[in-house]
Amino acid sequence: MIRPHTPQENPADKPAHSGEGDGVWSSPWELDQEWLDAPPAKKRLREEPAPPPAPVERNDKPRPSEPVPSSRKLEEESPPSRPQRQVVSPQRTVAVTRHPRTLERDTSWASLVILSMGLLAFVFIAWLYVDDQAPGFDEDLLPKRPVDQAVSIPTPMKLRKFLDALAPFENSALYGKPPWLWDTPTLSRVVQANGTALDNLRDLLEDADWYPAHSAWHAADLCSDPRWHQAMLLKQAEAAYLSRRMLEEEAFTAAIDLAELGWRLEQIWAWPSCYQRSLEAQTLAAQTLADLLRQTKLPEVALRQFQRQFNVCQPTTEMLGRAMSSFYVHEKKLILGPQSGELLDTMPGGVQLQRPGRLFFKPYETLQHFATAFRQLKEDAQAPLAHTSEVRLEKDKFVETSFQPNSAGLAYFHQRMRTYTSMPAFLGLVRTRGNLIITLFAVRRCIAEKKTVPATLEQLRTFNYLLDLPVDPYTGAPLQYDLSRGLIWSVGNDLKSAGGVPTEPPMGDATEPTVEIGIAVAAVAK
Repeated sequence: MIRPHTPQENPADKPAHSGEGDGVWSSPWELDQEWLDAPPAKKRLREEPAPPPAPVERNDKPRPSEPVPSSRKLEEESPPSRPQRQVVSPQRTVAVTRHPRTLERDTSWASLVILSMGLLAFVFIAWLYVDDQAPGFDEDLLPKRPVDQAVSIPTPMKLRKFLDALAPFENSALYGKPPWLWDTPTLSRVVQANGTALDNLRDLLEDADWYPAHSAWHAADLCSDPRWHQAMLLKQAEAAYLSRRMLEEEAFTAAIDLAELGWRLEQIWAWPSCYQRSLEAQTLAAQTLADLLRQTKLPEVALRQFQRQFNVCQPTTEMLGRAMSSFYVHEKKLILGPQSGELLDTMPGGVQLQRPGRLFFKPYETLQHFATAFRQLKEDAQAPLAHTSEVRLEKDKFVETSFQPNSAGLAYFHQRMRTYTSMPAFLGLVRTRGNLIITLFAVRRCIAEKKTVPATLEQLRTFNYLLDLPVDPYTGAPLQYDLSRGLIWSVGNDLKSAGGVPTEPPMGDATEPTVEIGIAVAAVAK
């Protein structure tokens, strides 16, 4: 229907939004019909804006989102809606809920951190037990004596031959009794049964040089043989037997041979047992001479000769200090073996000592304990015995009993050092006994020549029986002398004088070593 007042329509004047091309006009009703007839994909529905989400309390669990069905035929596209402003009251707090995957991710990170810390702690503890310190400085402990370059030496073989020739004593009770207390028939049987061994020892002592620095001494520890005690008692028995037969010079010679044996063993540093046997031989030699001197009738000339021979054989602290350096190298070779840098033919016994496993035994750390201990022993050996009557290493009981990385090394160190810690004190006691015997020699020379007993020990130097007056190693003062009782004694390792305590065997009490000068014999001589 065309209204009368409406001008004629021109198709070219239709607007572009009419939906028809070429300017064809479409009425509003036609546009509605056109939208209804359009396919669903081109239809656009305007959705109402969604209401703001309600606040969720803290304890509410997150509501799972509903899945969107995949079979939805009509996908509604809506234009982006304008963001809605949400007004929250300041009195109310909104709890933020975390997604389950976020919680799982945080838990995984925490577990990873804990595992990493545990692994780091395990690696650190393993490093403490396995890592060893670098080799320390020990140039001051190395011995200055070079190794003997002789091709071969007969002395070790002769020494073994002497020990093999020993015949056991007929009665085991003789081992704990001084030979001069044996009866004469027993002395005769023992000496005659061991005649071959005594001859072998004389042949051994006749050698001018034992080559103590030769590598042959490292092949076997001959001084650890248990027959050494019997060998020394045999020499004492020989001296007592010769004295019973009124052969005093031969008896003194046998006692001096025992002192010379100790002097020869003192120079062998390949094994610590050799130094121990040396001090034992010096002790028995001094006790034998004390028994012979208190009843001797030898002239002054013979006594002077024996005094000089005995004085030459006395041990010194300087020799112990040098021996300690060799003992440190000995322990170093036992721990490190060929890695110690020492000559292979000087390895103790030719092999490395079987020591604990590597886990709880740190070689270089253990070796540092030995180095510190031997430095301390060398200093204590030179110190007066009045300052330290007995040398002991300081032990940390907590370290010994606690569970720590080098527990086996510390146990090995303390077990091995027991051999060395008593040496300075033992040497001090041997030197004390030696000074008593030298003083007794001078007194007996004065009695033999002057037919009188010296009033004081100072007179012995005046009469040229002594070049220097022997002192007590424990005090540094002259030895104690009592003319009325006929005793010469030392204060001993307790540093207390009790007026002299004679014992059997002589000088058997370490707290009061005492010798008798034989006043009754001196009275007859007067």
